[in-house]
Amino acid sequence: MKLNSKAVILLTAVLTGVVVELGAADKNSKTAARAPRVEKVVVAKVGESSETMTRRLAGTVVAIDTYNVMPRVSGDLIYQGFKDGAIVKKGQLLFKIEDTRYQAAVAAAEAKVEQVKAQIEYAQGNFDRNDHLFEKKAVSLDTRDSIKSGLAVLHANLNAAEAELKLAQDDLAHTKICALYDGKTGKASFPPGNYITPASGKLVTITSTTPVRVRFAISERDLLSYFGSEEKLRANARVAVKLADGTIYPHPGKITIVDNVSVVQSTDSVLVWAQFDNPDYILNPGAAATVILTKEDPEMKAAVPRSAVIFNQRGTMVYVVDQANIVQVRPVTLGSVNGDLQIIHSGVKPGERIITEGMHKVFPGSQVEPVER
Repeated sequence: MKLNSKAVILLTAVLTGVVVELGAADKNSKTAARAPRVEKVVVAKVGESSETMTRRLAGTVVAIDTYNVMPRVSGDLIYQGFKDGAIVKKGQLLFKIEDTRYQAAVAAAEAKVEQVKAQIEYAQGNFDRNDHLFEKKAVSLDTRDSIKSGLAVLHANLNAAEAELKLAQDDLAHTKICALYDGKTGKASFPPGNYITPASGKLVTITSTTPVRVRFAISERDLLSYFGSEEKLRANARVAVKLADGTIYPHPGKITIVDNVSVVQSTDSVLVWAQFDNPDYILNPGAAATVILTKEDPEMKAAVPRSAVIFNQRGTMVYVVDQANIVQVRPVTLGSVNGDLQIIHSGVKPGERIITEGMHKVFPGSQVEPVER
């Protein structure tokens, strides 16, 4: 079939319009395919929280004082005033040594002192008389000086007699051996009936029980990071002890010694001693203890949900959503964890929006549809 010129022109126009429409449709479909998809993400505002650091450390209960009770005099041990392993009080009589000969020695020394005093009294009167006669030229100078010299000798004898009396009284006092302070005894080395001397060695060991110290080690990094210095550790640290049954010891501790000179090189740690009252003798020297070391900083710091923090080979970061809902990656410096919150030392400010869920669907620079947490 042959078409006239008018039909050819009309058919060409129709086909051209179809091609144009098809081309436009294809272009629009490609544009739609290239348009980025706006993902929904859960966001939360950066809040504030005080930073609390808690460390659980292995410790050991140690006595503040331990001493061996030693005999100072010789004699028969006739009394023991405690049971082995018992708690004793300061001033309590622990041992008694037979003291008959020591009482006799004191009595003899006292008699000698009185004897010399009587001699001095007579010599003093004799000197006074001869000194008066010397003034009247009734006796010679040599006679007066001889009597004066004898009087001086007697005074020296009195000093020696009084010294002997003090030694005798000291020996008598040491026949009774008392506790120097409250503490727990070990096993007595000699039961009553034994003859003991200063060379016999210790009679018993007493370990102080209240207060006591708990020794533990803290890494130098934690000491500097959380406290900054020994003085701030003493001032700001709170110390508690967890007992073997899982309960917390009711009396809080106070740090008294920080040995930052003798750093334990194998563990890069510093030895610390905390002192605890121990009125019920619950903390036994030598026992293991779990130390709970806490530091609370009253200064408020930025805090985010822990789920918002991203960890990768480049460090730690969070995704921040700006006012235009565009994602920004923000490196952050972490502090401690406070419950479900991660303290942030730097990188974000309170009030900024951060992504807490859906980080896997976005990337820096992408636009998101934020949903409040």
